[in-house]
Amino acid sequence: MNSSWFRKLLLSYLPVFVVVVTILFVVFFQSLSEQNRKQAVKANEFLAEQAIRITDNSLKALDYQILRATLSSSELKRFFGTNSNDVYGSIQANKLMDDWKLNYAIIDSAYLIRLKDQFILGDGSAQQSKFLDQSFIQPYIEQRVPLGEWSGKRSFKPYTTSVPSDVITYVQGYPQFSTVKQGFVVVNVSLAKLKQTIAPMYNPNVTFVQFNDSQGGILMNDGDKLLNKRGILGNYVSTYTGWKAESGLASGTLSEIALDFYSAWVIIAFAVVLLGVIWVVHITRRNYKPVSQLVSLIRTSALIKPDTDMGLPSSNEFGFIQGALEQLMEETTKTRQKNKETIILQKKHRFQEVVEGAVPIRETEWQTDLLAFHIQPAGTLAFMLELEIDRYAQFIKRYQHQDQSMLKFVVSSVTQEIATMSGASVWAEWIADRRMSAIVWVPDDSEGAALSVLIGEQIVEWVRGNLSFSVTIGVHGMACNLEEIRRSHEIARDLLHYKAVLGMGRLLDAAELERAKFRSHDFFGTIQALAQAIRLAEGGWRKPMDELFSQMTDAVSSRKEIESFMQFLHQQLKRMFMELPKDYRNVWKDTSTELLELLADWETLDELKQGCTLIFEAAAAKLTVLKDSQRTRAVIGDIRSYIEDNYPNPELSLDHLSDKFAISAKNISKLFKEESGCNFVDFLIGLRMDKAKLLLLSTDQSLQEISGEVGYFNYNSFNRAFKNVAGMSPSDYRKQQAVR
Repeated sequence: MNSSWFRKLLLSYLPVFVVVVTILFVVFFQSLSEQNRKQAVKANEFLAEQAIRITDNSLKALDYQILRATLSSSELKRFFGTNSNDVYGSIQANKLMDDWKLNYAIIDSAYLIRLKDQFILGDGSAQQSKFLDQSFIQPYIEQRVPLGEWSGKRSFKPYTTSVPSDVITYVQGYPQFSTVKQGFVVVNVSLAKLKQTIAPMYNPNVTFVQFNDSQGGILMNDGDKLLNKRGILGNYVSTYTGWKAESGLASGTLSEIALDFYSAWVIIAFAVVLLGVIWVVHITRRNYKPVSQLVSLIRTSALIKPDTDMGLPSSNEFGFIQGALEQLMEETTKTRQKNKETIILQKKHRFQEVVEGAVPIRETEWQTDLLAFHIQPAGTLAFMLELEIDRYAQFIKRYQHQDQSMLKFVVSSVTQEIATMSGASVWAEWIADRRMSAIVWVPDDSEGAALSVLIGEQIVEWVRGNLSFSVTIGVHGMACNLEEIRRSHEIARDLLHYKAVLGMGRLLDAAELERAKFRSHDFFGTIQALAQAIRLAEGGWRKPMDELFSQMTDAVSSRKEIESFMQFLHQQLKRMFMELPKDYRNVWKDTSTELLELLADWETLDELKQGCTLIFEAAAAKLTVLKDSQRTRAVIGDIRSYIEDNYPNPELSLDHLSDKFAISAKNISKLFKEESGCNFVDFLIGLRMDKAKLLLLSTDQSLQEISGEVGYFNYNSFNRAFKNVAGMSPSDYRKQQAVR
């Protein structure tokens, strides 16, 4: 291939390259545009929904405040019940409206209408005939417009000199549950202030939000940000007001322009693809002749063997080229596969086979492996060192994967260095995420057991002093052959299971376990006592829990043993609580979840005990509250039954009940209110009036006799109480019912 041919190919296919790259760019930007459009639609739908929710919450809170005031406000009751001569009542009512404005910043203005004297108090105070807002309020007075609903957008100004403002209005009648109204409460909410509540949610230079009322009229918008309906990407309709919030991209923004060009990009992409196809066909026709020269060059080269030309006809040049390329790719794949099988992976894999006994290995093979991996034992005896990173869950959260690998490399390097300084040699590998195993050969003239302890303690101390985590090490040996090395590996690995009791960040000694081997405890009896004490919730559970953890510490229990004990405790508690009422089972449900989470993430026995203490304290407190609640309900039930049996007693009072049930009158009133939903006096009067109504309808007794029979010595008191309940006097009630 000469330079002229190179230039010819370059000039021929470079335009194709440009076309392909152009296609990729167009497809990329088109896909990006589509993705952005979907994200914009989703974001704007969410924005519209949140804007509606915030607006509804503000209006609902104000609605609730006005409703509550019309039901219970003494200021409104006085204002609507008097006339214009009651100046103090008007001042108090005006102060109430000022409190509304102070507590609800969205209020623009408010006023009260008293129908008896056509007096209007508040913003724009005047006689009704001179009131500027009379045209708006008149349909409400004539009951042609329903009360308790928000009006549409309107312009309001309290005085002729005032600047009008856009508001929505809420009108509520007084009294609430009566067809005959004494007056009306009118509150105007500023649309500008309402708009300010949602303004921090978005950037108006990028996004617009528009509110429409139920008739489609515009309530709030961002000026001229919306030029046409194509800009609307999301909407949401309020179930409270019926308003519709629409959101989309503001006109003139880059995102809007990008979305407008979405269709254009699709057309450009198809045009570029078509152009590329035409160009490739043209270039292929021009450059087909040099293909035969390429085939001749391959045949005369050493790239393929002669027997690979499988008698293909000379016209099938591309088949011949394909065969040559496939052979080259096959050779390349084999080479890459061999390169992947590095010595490091082979060494680690072989180490695991050696220490874990996964495959049978003869002693001669073991010695051959040591030579192959350039391991030179310092002597004939070796011990196993098992190192585990403490609190591994925190370790992986604190460090990134690359940092974890670097720190593990540091630990293995320190192990190698400390052993070398003591005259020993090491083969160490990380055989698990948190655990490293090492075979340490010691010199024949050294005290092997003492040297193993010295090396292990030096590694622990170095890590504690130089790194931000700690390690626990178990050692065992001396071993003189491969079988003994494997057995030492199992023993040293099992030692790590006891760090929950013996402690972390230290060297674990098998001798310490030997001293506790013959200590026996009644673990299951203690667990039964603990479960029973927790169920009773009388504070006696701490003693058996302390005893259980003391037994596990004294017996030097392994992590697996501790986990089995805790699982047994969990099963016992579950069985006991399932036999109790639903409220107690609900307490157990929360306790069980917390206990299982603790059992999945603990490191030492002290941590486990501390976590169990907190969980059981919370459960005991909840159970105590349940027991107290049950006792309270029982006492209130007895009191209620007593009232129902003795309601005619004129002496029946909170003090009387206090003497009867040995509970203070204040507590009886509070508990009765919580359990019955009404206070003691209302409940007693209700019983007496129900009985009085029955006697008025079913007997000919005099009103004085009925009064005494239901607990009233004074007829005037009976008459007043009956009017408050029935809305009429006892005599009128009897006459009315007789007519029916």
